[in-house]
Amino acid sequence: MHDFQKLKSDVLREFEEVIGKIDESSITELADMILASQKTFVMGVGRSMLVCKAFAKRLSHLKVCAHVVGETVTPPIGKGDLLIACSSSGETMTTVGISKLARQYGGKTASITCDAGSTLCKISDMSILIPRLAGPSGSVLPMAGLFEQALFIILDCAAILIKERTGITEEEMRTQHANLE
Repeated sequence: MHDFQKLKSDVLREFEEVIGKIDESSITELADMILASQKTFVMGVGRSMLVCKAFAKRLSHLKVCAHVVGETVTPPIGKGDLLIACSSSGETMTTVGISKLARQYGGKTASITCDAGSTLCKISDMSILIPRLAGPSGSVLPMAGLFEQALFIILDCAAILIKERTGITEEEMRTQHANLE
């Protein structure tokens, strides 16, 4: 049984190790792809999808036309659009299948995964790799928790780059915030 202080230290150490190994230029490339796209679509499965939904919301605050794959009001993807697909394994059937469809319909694809050799990575126009921890035990966090938390930070960093490039202020972002809450 872990006590909270030790658990907190372990999680923060793991997080720092993983985040420190991510290629920063890939986050810049993702931000550039988002800014160059007409519409940006995000997708993942399970907890990765929850992170993707949070990112789509942040993109909408930044006046980016963003959609979550699978929502009833999601429009079609086409040329000039971008799909960001997130999967720890890079082999999630739904995520891989949707990425293939996006390419078929002329969209560009970006993936965020842990495995450079994965199907998702191989079919993407660009990829951000979140490294797995070495060793037999992996992370202290259950399942893909470390991936999901790193994913949240990476996507928030991309949002900051978009905010800086567009010059959108916090006040302007607030005007895009939902008011039916």
